[in-house]
Amino acid sequence: MATNIILTVCIAIFCCSILAEGAKIGVNYGMDGTDLPPVDQVVALMKSNNIGKMRIFQANRDALKAFANSGIDVIVGVGNNELQVISSSQDAANGWVNDNIRPFYPATNIKYIAVGNEVLTRTTYGSYLVPAMTNIQTALQNANLQNNIKVSTAHASDVSNGFPPSKGVFNDQVKGTMNSLLQFLSNHGSPFMANIYPYFSYTGNRAYALFQSTSTVVQDNNLSYKNLFDALVDTQISAMESLGYPNIPLIVTESGWPSGGADVATVANAQAYNNNLIKHVLSNAGTPKRPGTSIETYIFALFNENKKDAGTEQHFGLFYPNRQLVYPVNFSP
Repeated sequence: MATNIILTVCIAIFCCSILAEGAKIGVNYGMDGTDLPPVDQVVALMKSNNIGKMRIFQANRDALKAFANSGIDVIVGVGNNELQVISSSQDAANGWVNDNIRPFYPATNIKYIAVGNEVLTRTTYGSYLVPAMTNIQTALQNANLQNNIKVSTAHASDVSNGFPPSKGVFNDQVKGTMNSLLQFLSNHGSPFMANIYPYFSYTGNRAYALFQSTSTVVQDNNLSYKNLFDALVDTQISAMESLGYPNIPLIVTESGWPSGGADVATVANAQAYNNNLIKHVLSNAGTPKRPGTSIETYIFALFNENKKDAGTEQHFGLFYPNRQLVYPVNFSP
């Protein structure tokens, strides 16, 4: 009983910390471009635009060094191609932390390690995921950093399904792993990380996807939904509840809208979505299932990246590589 009480208090403190630190939006800093600016210019760009959080998909030491003393919070990714080795060797996990975390923390404010990205539904590495997370957690404990840096993994939103949001459940193909993963998150006070894209999920009601609906679109018992982002987030929360984990905090590690490459991937739609997203997540409105709580969110992506697959993937950036905005963005509404 005492352990459960302590765990509940820790989760409450963690949720409050997310609320307190939610005054700035985050971005995904991808590096799949041939013409991207130097890292020191990226830091200056983010600071000048009041962008307070940054996620990189793999440990880039030049970036980790450049963000030292910037005041910008950082998520560092473990690459999907690293999971097999790290899952099978504590020495490999220790080496990863010793090489990529300890030389830079605390000058660089690393808050989370995201072990893999969309592993369960986009890769064949699912069996390695929880063991790799466990070994990274042990490596942090060996470095006495387990109370400062939390370990999680970022999921595609299709790990769950269900309509309306209260019917959200995890897909059968991931449910076994998800039980172990949620137990890990609960044990260590770590957040559930989800990539939430109304762009890929909407089915005709563009206003609902762009935060432009003025009235309820989906009524779910006593919960009213005016935007698809909230519905997708709450579907993940319901799925966690269905496995007995109602209190794990949720972070949106990716969300965005492309400005080119497809019919509805327009500058106007991207501008509307991302500006309304920033306004929504910084308003502390929360979602219908978790009202009054800021949703820590990272926009995908900082730059248009010309080495990504042709089409919309090259057009998710808020900025061109020359550091000019693709369209006006209010980062501090």
